[in-house]
Amino acid sequence: MRLAIVTAAEPEVKPLGLGGDLESNLREVSKLGYDGVELFIKDPGRLDGEKVKELTERFDLRMAAISTGLTYTLYGLSLSSPDKAIREKALKRVEEYLRIARDLESCIIIGSIKGKVRNRNSGIRNLKDSLMKCAESAEETGTRILIEPLNRYESNLINTIYEAIKLKEELDSDLIGVMADTFHMNIEEKSIYNSIVNADGCLEHIHFSDSNRLAPGQGHLDFRQIIHALEEIDYEHFATAEILPLPNQYDAAKLTIDHLKSIR
Repeated sequence: MRLAIVTAAEPEVKPLGLGGDLESNLREVSKLGYDGVELFIKDPGRLDGEKVKELTERFDLRMAAISTGLTYTLYGLSLSSPDKAIREKALKRVEEYLRIARDLESCIIIGSIKGKVRNRNSGIRNLKDSLMKCAESAEETGTRILIEPLNRYESNLINTIYEAIKLKEELDSDLIGVMADTFHMNIEEKSIYNSIVNADGCLEHIHFSDSNRLAPGQGHLDFRQIIHALEEIDYEHFATAEILPLPNQYDAAKLTIDHLKSIR
C-alpha cells in the first residue's frame, strides 16, 4: 500500500487536504515521506498538465487519482440530474478529467458528481446511462474510472461498497472499478473490515480519514484493523488522506503519515 494526500491543483481551492501553492505542497509532501498525491481540480480544461507532471516527477511523487467532485459541489453538475442538459455538461467535464488523468497516468473518481436526487429510481437510471457514456470516453483515453460510495447525507445514490460493486458489475466495463472512504464507511457500513475484505478484486483506491474527518489517529476508527483488512486482500494501490487541515494542513499531513507508519 502506498500513501498519498489530497492536494488542490488551483491555489484558490480549499480541499480536504492541502490547499495553496501546488509546488510548495508537493515539496512538503515529499519531505514527509508520502508516495503520491490525489489532485483536486476545479477546472480540468485549463489545467497545465505538463507543469503538474514536471512537478510530481521533480519531487518523486505519483498521481494517485484525480477528483471530479468540484463539478458538483461548485458548479452543480451531476451525472444523475433529471435535466438532460445538466447531465451532458457533467459528461463534458468528465471527458476533460479523463484526458488530464491520461496525461498524468492516473484514474478519476466518481464520487460527489453522482449527485443527489429526489427520485432515486430515475436517478439511478440516469447515473447508469451517464456512466456507460463515461466508460465509452474512457475507452478512448485508456483511463480508469472509480466509483466512490458516499454517505446518505451527501448523496442518496450508491452509499455502500456493496452497491458500488453491484453497479460496476451491471455496467460491465473493464475500465470501471470501485474505491472506498473510511469516513463514509463509518456511517454506512456494518463493518468496515468486512466490507473491505468482501471487495477483494474490486477495490482499487481508498480514502483515509478518521471518524471526525481529522487525520487518522485523531478519532475512534481502528486503522490497525483497516490496514489488516487491506493486507488480507493483498491491496497494492494507494491510500489517500482526505482530511480536514487541522490544526493546520501540514501538521495534519504529518499526523496522518506518522500514525499510519506506526502501525504498518
